Amino acid sequence: MTFKSWDKKWIIKTAAFNFIYICLFGIQPACTQEGSSEFVLEATPASELKRLRDDLLSHYDKIQRPVKDLKKETRVLVYFDARRLVELDEKSQTLTINGQLMMKWTDEHLQWDPASYSGISMVRLKPNYIWIPDIHSIFSVAKTDIYDTEDILPVQVYSNGTMKWYPPTAFDIPCSAKYRHYPFDSHNCSMLFGAWTHRGSQIILRTLNIPSKKRSVIGTEWMLTNLTHRNKFSNKTGNINYFVQVDIFLQRTSTIIRYVCVVPTLIVFLSSIAGFWLSPNDGSRFLIGCSNIILMSLLLQYLAVTVPAGKDIPLLAQYCASCLCMSGVFLLITVLAQNLRNCSKEPPVFAVRLAQNMDQYLCLLLFSDTSSSRYSALGDISSSPRNAPEVFPEEEKRKKEWTTVSLMVDRIAFWIFVFTYVVLLAVLASV
Repeated sequence: MTFKSWDKKWIIKTAAFNFIYICLFGIQPACTQEGSSEFVLEATPASELKRLRDDLLSHYDKIQRPVKDLKKETRVLVYFDARRLVELDEKSQTLTINGQLMMKWTDEHLQWDPASYSGISMVRLKPNYIWIPDIHSIFSVAKTDIYDTEDILPVQVYSNGTMKWYPPTAFDIPCSAKYRHYPFDSHNCSMLFGAWTHRGSQIILRTLNIPSKKRSVIGTEWMLTNLTHRNKFSNKTGNINYFVQVDIFLQRTSTIIRYVCVVPTLIVFLSSIAGFWLSPNDGSRFLIGCSNIILMSLLLQYLAVTVPAGKDIPLLAQYCASCLCMSGVFLLITVLAQNLRNCSKEPPVFAVRLAQNMDQYLCLLLFSDTSSSRYSALGDISSSPRNAPEVFPEEEKRKKEWTTVSLMVDRIAFWIFVFTYVVLLAVLASV
């Protein structure tokens, strides 16, 4: 065998080996899992996505509505998902809330066959390249709500023309709050979404059906307890316009305000009814009455500064005003009872008899310093002969009769105060 023949055989064997190796190991599948759009997008070259975007946007007009027949309406589905309560400005009655505005519609100009683009069934496009529904909050007091950020989220475009866009939003909406039940108040703020430049014959706005989740969104002082969506329309100018109304239900959660407002009123209630069991000559009664007046006056001043002015007067403010008036009446009754005890004239006969008859019902001598002296005097009178002289002089007898009358006034006022306070507290607790 010559060198040339051996070299020719070696070249033929090497070429045959390389050909077999390439056939067995050189060809790799383009996609490992067919039918899964996830893997299709991963295995798709960037050039395919670029080619798809270029084909979709080459002759696209973002000003024209996304319909081939302009007589056909564009149906836009809207849903607002609240994420955070920023602030409820009670002075200006404005609610600031952050969330996500979910929108869904169909663009007939952005449709393709996934088989022609390596199985790509979804692509993301920037909103400034395509038509976007001009949905805004109708009564928003802010300058911008949705289109105020440069890094806004892209729009998800599907091969059948379905468009999904979930931009983050921040709304400042007017909220007419009612403070009748302050600080246990709850408010309902409404937000109305609509199209700014399209009539109802062009855009039909409807609520996107999403299963509601029972989730409480808590802010600094308020908690969002419920969020509802309603479809509305108006036909005032002869053209039907469609809207989506979002009702936001808020509940005040600040416990410190409840303690500041409720605890002083309970202290005034207990101290006032306890003061009637003190002697009118005791200086503590005047101290209790004056302290209650000062406390209720300060609480009313606090409510006047905290609660915004409006046509509804809070029930707590009415309760504090009632407590202030009753504290003044408490001082008047104290002065009246003290003057009755020091009166030198003969007491009216009907007043003395009424006090004697109501003794067992009003507990006139209970916790009174005259009870022991009265019963000891009755014992002395029963043990002495009939012709014995009177134990008590006329002046002391008249003083005790006035004391009994003053006790009757105190006890009657005590039960009136208890009934009034219970009614006021029941009304306040029922809200």
